[in-house]
Amino acid sequence: MEQEIGNEISGQLVTIAQLRRQLTDLMHIDDHVVMKPPDAVIVFRGQVHGDTEVAFERMTERFAAYGYTASLRDRQDGEGHEAVAIKGTIKRKPGRTWVNVILFLATLANVLYIGAGSSPQYTELVKDAQDPEALIIPLTHLHWGIPFAATLLSILLAHELSHYFVARRYNSPVSLPYFIPMPLSIIGTMGAVIVQRAPMRDRKALFNIGIAGPLGGLIVAIPLLILGLMLSSVEPPPPNVDVVLQEGNALLYMGLKYLIFGRILPSNGEDVWLHPVAFAAWAGLLVMMINLIPVGQLDGGHASYALLGRRAWGLGYIVIAAMVAWGGWLLISDNEAGAFWLTWGFLNLFLNPRHPPPLNDTTKLNGRHVALGFVMLAIFVLTYMPAPLREIHLR
Repeated sequence: MEQEIGNEISGQLVTIAQLRRQLTDLMHIDDHVVMKPPDAVIVFRGQVHGDTEVAFERMTERFAAYGYTASLRDRQDGEGHEAVAIKGTIKRKPGRTWVNVILFLATLANVLYIGAGSSPQYTELVKDAQDPEALIIPLTHLHWGIPFAATLLSILLAHELSHYFVARRYNSPVSLPYFIPMPLSIIGTMGAVIVQRAPMRDRKALFNIGIAGPLGGLIVAIPLLILGLMLSSVEPPPPNVDVVLQEGNALLYMGLKYLIFGRILPSNGEDVWLHPVAFAAWAGLLVMMINLIPVGQLDGGHASYALLGRRAWGLGYIVIAAMVAWGGWLLISDNEAGAFWLTWGFLNLFLNPRHPPPLNDTTKLNGRHVALGFVMLAIFVLTYMPAPLREIHLR
């Protein structure tokens, strides 16, 4: 037993000495701490010489030769840096592409069904929505849902593939998009996600991967929304309709309606009766707005952590509190859209409150990234919908 302990201590000292030797020309080392004995996580504290980005690249290469992953962060007291050696290296594992394909096909079928059920042809054919046959007709006429499905899935694909290709550019181990079918929702899907199989490399990669999705989605969404509005009509509700769903107004959406129809809508008892292409593009803006919320690992959370570091955690909690407070206020005001904000507020509070640091958490972003951060903030403001979707009772 004593010999085993002695061998363990001896092996630990050899490992620490080997790793310390790799850092001698990169940083002045004050001391080290073994966070997970015997040698699973070792922290070397001191001051990096020169450019932290260059130092981190060299640490990464050198530690990998000994079977360790390098991480670099500022010390909590602000005096210097900590180089962390984590036993094990990041290995690329091939994903199960068939899972992505099955989820995409399930989402496609679901979105086609929802689109067929909201198509003009369905509205003309079905007079009684309570008739059991009303649920069957979209299944037998899925092609009616093509305009809606093609629009929505194009926006979601542009969003997720923009993340994917930028992540691959940074050699980040990410999955292909996983689409999430949601049969009981009004758009048939909860969107899509790509899975990050290892920590982000640095703040630059974190920022660029984070903003790529919203920018890619917006480039596709705006022309499709303009096309959809041009196919839509402005008129009062039909006399036989008692309840309508009112989509949320964002500044961008309101501006495009003004561009197409020459007035602010809704007004004087009239509103846009959306063509399926327009409704799907509006839904794409809603998904984009949700992703731009600066919390946790949402796209907005990626950008805010890249710019603010750990201060983004405090901002995230403030935003979560604001979502819960706004949702509660809406419900008290008899606006059921409050349930949307309460749901997102509590989901993020319990499942997604903090963004994990990247491996290199020391290198700050430059002025160009800060400017792009303000652009993303402007896009969030332009796509923000205070009440995303609510029922309006006409009688």
